Amino acid sequence: MASNESITGQAVSTNCSICTVKSCAVAQLGEIELVLLNDNVARVRFEAGDKLFKEKALNSHVIYLRSGLAKLHVQVAESRDFILRLVSAPSYLGLATIFGDNVNQYSATALTEVEACCIDINTFKELLHNNGVFAAEIIGDISRVELLDFKRYASLSTQSLASLVAGVLLYFSRKIFHSSQYDLPLTRTEIAELLGTTREGVTRMISNFKAEGLINVRRSHISIIKQEALKSIADTGQ
Repeated sequence: MASNESITGQAVSTNCSICTVKSCAVAQLGEIELVLLNDNVARVRFEAGDKLFKEKALNSHVIYLRSGLAKLHVQVAESRDFILRLVSAPSYLGLATIFGDNVNQYSATALTEVEACCIDINTFKELLHNNGVFAAEIIGDISRVELLDFKRYASLSTQSLASLVAGVLLYFSRKIFHSSQYDLPLTRTEIAELLGTTREGVTRMISNFKAEGLINVRRSHISIIKQEALKSIADTGQ
């Protein structure tokens, strides 16, 4: 059984063979491999704010996000983080450090309630070694994430702050909550950490959007009033 010493959430029972949200990679495993996986995985629930794994801690598990939203972040100063990316389910976390290092190079923190499968890293490596189709699916996941990261980091250096903040608000509306009204799971500081800017700049942009009648804001609750106008700003900065 996988060690749960570094897992701080609430454990629940799991059965990999009948899982309805298994990854495309796990779908390639045979019956014996699924038994091996099932014997070395912990299915865990995390609350918003819980750490799924910590920077500079031993990398003991690969995390498969079954539901919810998390942020990957690295500490760049004593009281300042940089958010590498937001990750929504279903998705793997920690793949980049499977072979690169045995220590986590960043932290993962739940932004909403999260349910995740924590897979013993040695079991995961064994499956990669023994099942080429499984390995190919995992390599595909890593490649897709890397391309998305290239695009995101390029946008940080080429897009205006208005464009970036509008894009974040639309991302939550269209990709995460599928609604024009939602509770923003990031603080203004976290949005700044995601965009590589200041909290004051983010607050100013959100206030401008509200003053222009594009959105309504009440604490963390966002109502997008003019979707197309906000999308135009996200696309063109104007």
